[in-house]
Amino acid sequence: MKETPIFEEVFSRMLGLPGFWVKVLIGGLLSFVPVVNIFAFGYLLRLSSRVRKTGQLVLPEWSDWSGLFKDGLRFAVVWLFYWLLPVLLAAAFASIIGFFGLGALAYLIFSVVFLLAPILFSSALYRYQMRSNLKDLIDVALIIRMTAGSLDRLIIPALVFAGIFAVAAPLYGFAVFFGFGVLVIYTSLSFRIIEQRQTVAF
Repeated sequence: MKETPIFEEVFSRMLGLPGFWVKVLIGGLLSFVPVVNIFAFGYLLRLSSRVRKTGQLVLPEWSDWSGLFKDGLRFAVVWLFYWLLPVLLAAAFASIIGFFGLGALAYLIFSVVFLLAPILFSSALYRYQMRSNLKDLIDVALIIRMTAGSLDRLIIPALVFAGIFAVAAPLYGFAVFFGFGVLVIYTSLSFRIIEQRQTVAF
């Protein structure tokens, strides 16, 4: 029986991959520019798909730009509805209750949502990749159950993801690309093992 990968080991191996920082530099620069960042999203989807299919940490090349753009649009749908939307709604709600003097509660609510959003997003992305059908994203209840069942395994990468954003926020392009890169690599490995065990009905 395969065991859940250890995040620290995966993270260390990822940083040592040949050409890793060059690919991060390209993706980070692309992520600064609206619309152009779709290419970076496409790369992340390809990265996630490759890790899921092979179980190996192999970085795809920056090639087939038209295909990258199409893949990026698919990734963007998942990202918009299962990461950006929850974060924006939490920020809006926190602003409202903060206006009434509940600043501590507002901060707590936003922090919790920001921490859980990467896990929700990862579950949604993996759900989509099962059949490459965007209609599968409509089953919000199932994706939430997947998220709840993954909290113990994915809380550490979610914390690292939040830390990357906190440290690299001024360089948001690199924060987005590197943060989501770390996230999709580990979560793809983790969900792949769960799927192989066939203990969770996707």
